[in-house]
Amino acid sequence: MRHEYFDTTGAALRPPEWRIVTMLRDAQDPDALWHDLSRRIGPTRADQALAGFSRFMNLLRTYGWHTPLTLCPGARSVSEDERALARFVLHCAEQDHDSATAEAMMLVAPQAILPLVAAGERLGLPLLCEECRERARCPLTFQ
Repeated sequence: MRHEYFDTTGAALRPPEWRIVTMLRDAQDPDALWHDLSRRIGPTRADQALAGFSRFMNLLRTYGWHTPLTLCPGARSVSEDERALARFVLHCAEQDHDSATAEAMMLVAPQAILPLVAAGERLGLPLLCEECRERARCPLTFQ
């Protein structure tokens, strides 16, 4: 039996997950993040997403079990930590509380589980709007 190794690239992630990964990689430049998000989802939703993102990152820094491994901006592959955080935020935004809480237990200390789920929801909901807008612009959508 032969095992194949493969890189997980952008095609394996949904657009909101990719957006979270790029936000994690570009966290040192909040102005560039805001401009990019406001162009795609509007300034109000960009403010909401960045407020959730800053709370999310503060909780990870303060109560996280370890610092997540983020690759440099422009990298084609995704680290396991980036993938786990993107999946967690999507679980929060899609109201999958059982999965989100279970994953939060692996990310932070017990006193920060519920605040992290709330911050993930606040971060993820505006990013789902971007995916909905892309679907509405799709030529295969019959409206």
